[in-house]
Amino acid sequence: MAADCALVFDFDAPRTIFEETEARAQMTLPEQIVTAQGTAAGLTAHLRVLATTDLHAHLLPYDYYTDKRDSSVGLAQLGELVAAARAASQNILLLDNGDTLQGAPLADAAVAEIVPAGRLHPMIAAMNALGFDAATLGNHDFDFGLGHLKASLKGAKFPVVSANVDSTDGTPFVPKRCILTRQVTDSLGGVQSLKIGITGAVPPQVAMWNKPHLHGLMTFTDIVSAVRAEVAALRSEGADIVLVLAHSGYGSLNAGPGAENVALQVAQIEGVDGVVAGHTHKLRAEPTKPGAPIVQPGAFGSHLGCIDLVIGQADTDKGWSVRQTQATNFATTQRRALGAIPVRRMLNDYPKLRFAVAREHDATRSFVARPLGATAVPLETFFSVIAPCAATQVIADAQWEAARPLIAANRALNGLPVLSAVAPFKAGGRSGPRSYTDVPVGPLRLRHAADLYLYPNMLSVLRVTGQGVRDWLERSASLFHQIHTDRDAPQQLIDHEFAPYNFDRLAGLRYQIDVSRPARTNAEGDVVHDTPGRIHALTLADGTPLAPDDEVAVITNSYRSAGGGHMRAAQAAEEAIVAQFSVRDAVARYISDSDGPIRPIVEPTFSFSPLGGVDVVFETGSEALKHPGRAAELGLAALQATTTPDAFQPFAMHL
Repeated sequence: MAADCALVFDFDAPRTIFEETEARAQMTLPEQIVTAQGTAAGLTAHLRVLATTDLHAHLLPYDYYTDKRDSSVGLAQLGELVAAARAASQNILLLDNGDTLQGAPLADAAVAEIVPAGRLHPMIAAMNALGFDAATLGNHDFDFGLGHLKASLKGAKFPVVSANVDSTDGTPFVPKRCILTRQVTDSLGGVQSLKIGITGAVPPQVAMWNKPHLHGLMTFTDIVSAVRAEVAALRSEGADIVLVLAHSGYGSLNAGPGAENVALQVAQIEGVDGVVAGHTHKLRAEPTKPGAPIVQPGAFGSHLGCIDLVIGQADTDKGWSVRQTQATNFATTQRRALGAIPVRRMLNDYPKLRFAVAREHDATRSFVARPLGATAVPLETFFSVIAPCAATQVIADAQWEAARPLIAANRALNGLPVLSAVAPFKAGGRSGPRSYTDVPVGPLRLRHAADLYLYPNMLSVLRVTGQGVRDWLERSASLFHQIHTDRDAPQQLIDHEFAPYNFDRLAGLRYQIDVSRPARTNAEGDVVHDTPGRIHALTLADGTPLAPDDEVAVITNSYRSAGGGHMRAAQAAEEAIVAQFSVRDAVARYISDSDGPIRPIVEPTFSFSPLGGVDVVFETGSEALKHPGRAAELGLAALQATTTPDAFQPFAMHL
């Protein structure tokens, strides 16, 4: 392993006075909070609620896929901000909103080696050291099964709660709520005992998304109704303040029962004083008037969420009530502007954690460095949403190879054309301009297979009608903005609110996408429009037209087969096969079983319908500039070069 990686854990000199002062300045209390506390009638106290969400096992500022430092991620980077907040305010609460234990190679090493060896899950160990007060579960925390989840949570020194997760026998999987009793300093310098109620919830769709692990074992109920019941219970049990950890996006006020994203509705529940949102990896902080304040602090440790509450007591016989609120997100980008900060300084306030983290960091690097094979071509996803690519073709080929014997043994699928549904997991979108796969020609290791396929989804095979296939593709084609042929100015092609892992191409087909027509769905996929459709000239690879009543077998994954990504056509199809291995394992096996370096032959699955030379702007990651041959092959011309990896690189494109 490279020597410079070890230097991240240099345990020498403490951080400088300048660095410590800068971190504390970032966490200074807002003026309106200070004013509110000073002018409110009666006794007051200030409670600062700090929150993380969707860390996805990003503990250190490190990208294990590329084996390089990455200063845009990592819970460790928030350690300084947490310590600074505690120095600036006496009454601090630190909470986590789920999707903590899965999503990066550290999590893969934890499930394969670290936790089975009897050691604490590295994320749990870090949260213990940082002094988290409570947490909830996210949907991806169930990705490795209940056994691993229970083993990981066993070491937590803080309560983990969820209002809507039960075993099938009716017993709660984790406590539905908890009350934290904290001694807080009031505006007169006295000490008050404050009861803080905490509950949380996870999208009930996790029952479908993780069906191979959860079917027959767990039940998940509607978020809003479950949280409402727990909030009422907390209030009846004497909670002065109630906070909700909603592993759910904002959503809308008119979302129906069982909706995936309902944080906005949760904020309207009577008795709720603050909401931490998550799940969609977005960055928002709003007062939500009327209703409780909501904060959503991005993902991967990019931000530390904060809700400031000034609470008051009109007289000693009455309880506390919220007088003033403010929601804020504190970014690590301000700290990154100072340059790469050694981990020893990030964790200066947590000396025991530094040594434990160093051990698990080394264990993870060794785990993902296992050799698999080699590639004769670059495997990158900078252009994957505008043309089929080698990176997704490897996944398609691996799925075909892994599913072939299963399909041959399944009489219901005999004689059907077999398609392979694949998507680029890292291709920008709402994950930002840094989120792309870029594997160079040369050796392939386990980390490269994980880079190509991020999630431990099981392989699945569906029996789908021709109409179902068309609807499936219409959902994928909603990634593009509608392009108007009567406009002279170049138009933006990509809707960055669309998650690229929902942009499936079905290898084994040929079709065109007409982006002059309106999209069938919105970016999230939870709104379906009545449109004429964008998919044209739909045929099998041999040119045979695919009629609505025809049937095909589609190899996909367990998340998609359950309707993940609001892929209704997949959810409505007959699930003929659920394999007992993950797609990622199939990719790793395909690479290791290959005779020599892999050379995927990229299928011309889709193309854009010609629009007479309309000018559009295609935006992708800045590292795409290192692939000029690929850009030229696709007829792209780079516009002004970006000066930072935190901005998308624009290319001129003609349709």
